[in-house]
Amino acid sequence: MKAFTLLPLAAAVLSTQAWAASNELSHNKHMEEMTVSASPLEKTVSENPRPISVLSGEKLRQQAAATLGETLQGLVGVSSASFGPSVGNPIIRGQGANRVKVMQDGLETLDASNASADHANTTEPLLADSIEVLRGPQTLRFGGGAIGGIVNVIDSRIPTSLPEKAITGAIETRHSTANDETASVFRLDGAAGNNFAWHVDGMYRDSNNTNIDGPADVHGGDETTYGFIDNSNNRASGGSLGGTWIGERGYLGFSVNYQENNYGIPPGGHEHDHGGGGGGGHDDEEVVRIDMQQTRYDIKGELLNPMEGFEKARLRLAYVDYEHAELEGAETGTVFESEAVEGRLELVHNPINDWKGAFGIQLLDREFSAEGEEAFIPKSDITSQGIFLVEEKQFGQWLVEVGGRLERQEIDPENGSSVDHNAYSLSLATQYQLSDSQRINLGLSRTQRAPSVEELFSDGPHLATQSIDVGDRNLDEETSLNWEVGYHYHGDFHASVNLFYNDISDFIYKRNTGVEDHVEELFIFEYSQEDSTFRGIEAELILPLAEQWQLRFFGDYVRAKLDNNGDVPRITPARFGSELSFATEQWDAKLSATRAADQNHPGDEEEDTDGYTRVDASFNYYMDNTMFFVRANNLLDDEIRHSTSYLREVSPEAERSLTVGARFSF
Repeated sequence: MKAFTLLPLAAAVLSTQAWAASNELSHNKHMEEMTVSASPLEKTVSENPRPISVLSGEKLRQQAAATLGETLQGLVGVSSASFGPSVGNPIIRGQGANRVKVMQDGLETLDASNASADHANTTEPLLADSIEVLRGPQTLRFGGGAIGGIVNVIDSRIPTSLPEKAITGAIETRHSTANDETASVFRLDGAAGNNFAWHVDGMYRDSNNTNIDGPADVHGGDETTYGFIDNSNNRASGGSLGGTWIGERGYLGFSVNYQENNYGIPPGGHEHDHGGGGGGGHDDEEVVRIDMQQTRYDIKGELLNPMEGFEKARLRLAYVDYEHAELEGAETGTVFESEAVEGRLELVHNPINDWKGAFGIQLLDREFSAEGEEAFIPKSDITSQGIFLVEEKQFGQWLVEVGGRLERQEIDPENGSSVDHNAYSLSLATQYQLSDSQRINLGLSRTQRAPSVEELFSDGPHLATQSIDVGDRNLDEETSLNWEVGYHYHGDFHASVNLFYNDISDFIYKRNTGVEDHVEELFIFEYSQEDSTFRGIEAELILPLAEQWQLRFFGDYVRAKLDNNGDVPRITPARFGSELSFATEQWDAKLSATRAADQNHPGDEEEDTDGYTRVDASFNYYMDNTMFFVRANNLLDDEIRHSTSYLREVSPEAERSLTVGARFSF
């Protein structure tokens, strides 16, 4: 399917009845007025000239799942890079890993999720207050790792205001038949005196192997499992404690979070992921599990009128001690360790000739290593420094935002000389207000990303991904020229269409060479660099059919090509769908259907992926301070294999399943 074939579809969507997005249209209007913390100027969704989605409140409660990617994959332009049921890192417009920055309340998670596809990120959707998704380049404030977008998970680990009651809380528990998973979370918030707020939360999750309808391996064979995905069980736990001193001019808070996660990697992926046919993998293939622990400390502060000429100063600081071991049966194969400090200081200045703006500095100091018998990434010191400026001004019906960022990164491996890169980013974004309910957004930017440590220095076998990874220390910076245009209407109904085009020079990707190392019996993947283009469209329309009924229609499409070697691998196929919802004060229900097309552009040495139709339903019942809910997933029991997954050939989505649970708050 070509990009232009969705244009008539988008036009039809904008001129006919549509499909509802959430519980109520008033809820969507409220979402439009939510302040987006990812903006340094604290603009609302409707005021921001960039495409933004925000999940919060009951909408987030309904969609929250075990992984961040699974939680967000219902949003237009967003999908999940699953590596089995326990790993779901988000993909935005076909880009993920080092191009989509996943953040915990404004700072990077600083885990090892970008180093390899089998590494889960350390966010917890069940404890989030809201999740912000900014699609497209966001490098000005957040650096080159946000060249494809950001996902910002907002929580209450560090309170920013005093609660109205001395103590409030909530507890939720749920059970899913898909993998016999039981997950429970709790949170408590309160105040001590007139100036101190505190927060406590915790979670526990335990699951068995995921149930499927048929063989795990799409090709069948004697070695595959039937009816379940072997080694796909999971056990995770964690908790946070935080407190904030709050005064008349601002606040200063601190939190500590600890979490553990032990999950399995479904076996047998390498034989088909790398162009093989038949069979299920090598007879002597090890069962691999990931055993992760992380402790994270955060400081967050804000001060009004810090000095003459400035409205506000903000400080964010995080220290993360992360480790995970890849267990090969009873033996420890590779141990990934990351010890990192990241900080950002921002100053918002008073208006100057009606120009409002903010500038800041961001610093990172990190020690990262992969050690053991299969240590394929050398122990390295990573430092980066960035400075940025964002300014905006209203010119009649035009809002103009301009900005720039200068960033320097240096990676110093334990054995060998250091490598440094300078990255420059410039951006121009405008919003034209056609009326109170209509606006057009335009964006043009030049953004850069420095290569990461695994892209530069990987050299060796990685059993969890069943590959030999080979980096290239001579990689240059990626440079992306981007344009975007969007139309948005928010009145009696809601409609939005976004078109984007990214022309990326020296695009870095993990290329399947199709060559097997006969000693290790693994296929070789090389980090390569080549010019590429990403183009696509996103469309959504929401219209109330009656006082309590709504319908939603949505679709997205991205086409990613390399100039010389065909297609960028593991790209989301075209998707479209609909959703019908009904809501009263005491209960609400929703039925949705999503169709994903065949992915016939899989990339060199990769296999095509069949499309699928997914039908889901949900029901919520509210009684005093308690909500009871039921979720039915994959009602058609379709075989769902995501083209974005390295394990698509051996690890499909779960069969038809139910999730039941309750949430009590006080």
